[in-house]
Amino acid sequence: MLLSLEVRDFVIVELAAIEFQSGMTVLTGETGAGKSILIDALSLVLGARSEAGIVRAGAERAEVSALFSLPPQEPATRSVDEKQTAVGDEGEAQEDNEDAALLGPRAWLAAQGFSGEDDTVLLRRSVDRQGRSRAWIQGRSATVQQLKALGAGLLDIHGQHAHQTLLRHATQRNLIDGYGDTTALVLQVSLAWKAWQEHELALSEWARREQTLAQEREDLQRERDDLEPVSLTPAGWQELQAEQSRLAHASSLLESSRWGVDRLSEGEDDVLSQLHSVTQRFVELEHIDPALKGARELIQSAVISIEEATSDLRRYAHGIDLDPERLAEVEDQMQRVMACCRRYRMNPDQMHERLIAVRAKLESLEMSGSREKLIKLRDQAQDQYQTLAQELSLQRRQAGERLAQVVTQTIHELAMGDGQFVVQMQAITEGSAFGNEQIEFCLSAFKGQTPSPISKTASGGELSRISLAIQTALAQVSRTPTLIFDEVDTGIGGRVAEIVGKLLHQVGQRCQVMCVTHLPQVAAWANHHLTVSKESTDSAPISRITVLDEDGRVDEVARMLGGIEITTTTLQHARELIDNCSAHF
Repeated sequence: MLLSLEVRDFVIVELAAIEFQSGMTVLTGETGAGKSILIDALSLVLGARSEAGIVRAGAERAEVSALFSLPPQEPATRSVDEKQTAVGDEGEAQEDNEDAALLGPRAWLAAQGFSGEDDTVLLRRSVDRQGRSRAWIQGRSATVQQLKALGAGLLDIHGQHAHQTLLRHATQRNLIDGYGDTTALVLQVSLAWKAWQEHELALSEWARREQTLAQEREDLQRERDDLEPVSLTPAGWQELQAEQSRLAHASSLLESSRWGVDRLSEGEDDVLSQLHSVTQRFVELEHIDPALKGARELIQSAVISIEEATSDLRRYAHGIDLDPERLAEVEDQMQRVMACCRRYRMNPDQMHERLIAVRAKLESLEMSGSREKLIKLRDQAQDQYQTLAQELSLQRRQAGERLAQVVTQTIHELAMGDGQFVVQMQAITEGSAFGNEQIEFCLSAFKGQTPSPISKTASGGELSRISLAIQTALAQVSRTPTLIFDEVDTGIGGRVAEIVGKLLHQVGQRCQVMCVTHLPQVAAWANHHLTVSKESTDSAPISRITVLDEDGRVDEVARMLGGIEITTTTLQHARELIDNCSAHF
């Protein structure tokens, strides 16, 4: 709950330091004294938009600090790492930041790195004269979005104009989801809806691109069919070139080989015969001079080498195949390779790699572009959505019945006769991001009358009472530890006002309640009372907030009852009103 609030140089508040307690606290004061400033200050420290105009005249900056006690840890509605989608007022899916209303304040603080050993959390916000804002959580710098996310689990404000938004279908839907605690399920439904619509879009896109995809597949298939018969690895291309070169020069190679054999060993005056003659001559001379032995041995080695070379040339010549048909085949294959390379603007060495890439792209295109696969994914997403949406419809129907019963009982107490409040749900056959139904709040003036939408049948005063009844019903099930009601009792008075005060007091027995009111019948039900007064100074008016004791409460309630002149009778009436309410505590 809210333990304390310090406001400095905010609008017309110079300095206010207030400590709060559990139960019901009311804030009263003359019209224009600045009762709503306290709510505005709390809104600022909880992430509301800031502007330079909130800085008090003559001050450099406005500062607001709020200290909250942390509620016990509750199981998180969803995991910290999970990303969800929230549904906006128009039913469109919007990105949703994790907030403490879903995780719980303790879990949120731990997830954001603000956790500590204390059971309290301190929030602070400052705004300078240029409108620049800074924020802190537990003394550490934070963003405004983090303030807002944490504030969602610490405090909830019911505004004085809540009945004006009650006519919107989105407001009615959100109220039912809040009462039925189906917020997490709504998020799952909106995610499933988004997935379903994405698959529907993929199918539509596939249909739109079908002709283009068919042409792309055809082009790839043609390229694959062109490449497959002629594709060679880089090594294979080199081997083909070498074979063509051998076949093209076979005659020349055979002629040269035979010429070599003839000159070396088989022709007239061949080299081998001459070497044999020289060797024989030096063998004879070696007997005369042994020094010629070395030269003779070298000549003999040359004879051996020539004989081996001659043998190799004979074998080589014997192996040469004069095959013009094979040469034609090889040259034809090379021409087809080169023609394909020119067509697709690449080198022969790149053909094999290109073929692999084309095959892979074709396979991927056929897999991703499968209409049957897309339909299967779409149907699975649709089934998932319908399963979640049907569960949401069931829970909403149950929550609507419970809320209708509670609100009907409350509006009876609020002097609306025997009227009946009804929550109707109209099916949306095509579904939506917020479920399969549109929620309509309806009212019948008396039993037996067919309920009609409150937008058509309820007056302004009735709307205020219905709104108050719904808000008090929501407060009974809210997990938020602090609730603020900002002049939600507008447009009522007398006995009804006393009932409103009693309702707020009952809510205050289970959580901390603060109420800005102008009705003495409501103020009398409070456990604690604050009053706001405005004083004129030389520079500018200043608003002051005072905690009232018992006598001060009597005087303030008397002022609210009697106006400017307070008589003994008015004071007695005020004390009786407070005592009568206190007797029910």
